[in-house]
Amino acid sequence: MVRNRNENNFIKLAEQSPELVELVQTFDLVNDNGNELPDFNFQDSLKFSLFWREGDNTKTTIPRKEIGLDELVNIIQSSWLKSLPKIERPYITPYGTFTERNNSSLKSFNKDLVALDYDKLSPKELRYLTLFYELQPNTVLSLISPSGNGLKVLLRAKHSFEPETLYNGLKSNSNHFQVSGIKPDLMQFVLSQPLFIPYSEKPYFNPYAICRDYGFKETQIEENIAVEIKPIPTNGMDRVNKFFSNRVNMLLNSLRDRPIELGTHQYLYSVLKRLFPYIKQQTAISEYELTQKLESIIVERYGDKSQISALHRSISKAKFPELSLIELMNETASVKLV
Repeated sequence: MVRNRNENNFIKLAEQSPELVELVQTFDLVNDNGNELPDFNFQDSLKFSLFWREGDNTKTTIPRKEIGLDELVNIIQSSWLKSLPKIERPYITPYGTFTERNNSSLKSFNKDLVALDYDKLSPKELRYLTLFYELQPNTVLSLISPSGNGLKVLLRAKHSFEPETLYNGLKSNSNHFQVSGIKPDLMQFVLSQPLFIPYSEKPYFNPYAICRDYGFKETQIEENIAVEIKPIPTNGMDRVNKFFSNRVNMLLNSLRDRPIELGTHQYLYSVLKRLFPYIKQQTAISEYELTQKLESIIVERYGDKSQISALHRSISKAKFPELSLIELMNETASVKLV
């Protein structure tokens, strides 16, 4: 992004005097044109899962480690990445961290971060898009794809979508990312969609990107949609119970370990929506037992029972619509249950 002299001076001063950043936040200070000043705080909250293994990395589903924005840029510029064959190229999950690369294994969610992937561009389109995004104050990262005819972009965009509604929410607002008739690949809006990392000697990287409000329209969730619930075959109940138990343990642990400063309410509801629509289709844990576990976590987080009533209201809402546990399990199962 092209900054004026005053903004560059602000960055230098803020790096030397952190209290200046606090002053800007307290009084909502802006620049000479009334626009937001560079943001010094967002990059510390971003975490990605890095997937890589030696040899063939195209089928890797277990992350190697979690990385931040600075480490991601270091990898992009590294001679190690430059030397890797295409089949071994690492990738990240831009929307957060995962225990496995599937939507149901989300560990932490990168709120207000959007990944864009433009492909099959002409040289003229590529030059135009590259310049366009490098001039946007909310662009975090912009990279030319390894193919040489695509562009990968990370940017900050204010939204209220939960992990479960992210794809539909961004898809219904994708017109905001259509530039001169050039449309992004909608698959990059999928929660666990990989973003392969291209090498770049000098990547465009803005650690002070602001969060832009595009005025996204909300996605309408139909609570009364009739969903076909397939009966669990007798010989498959053990598999279903094991799958659901692992899901419960993973989600409750992520809620229990979530830093207080990142907030609880929105993430709690996303956890409830990933459990209670399936609760009646398994026998590993009852609704009462699951509710008791959640109550214990909430009391531990807040120090009292003041939020228990709110928890019960959220559970009642999260149960509907009921969804198919078999279909959920089959999304990632190597052997499908029919």
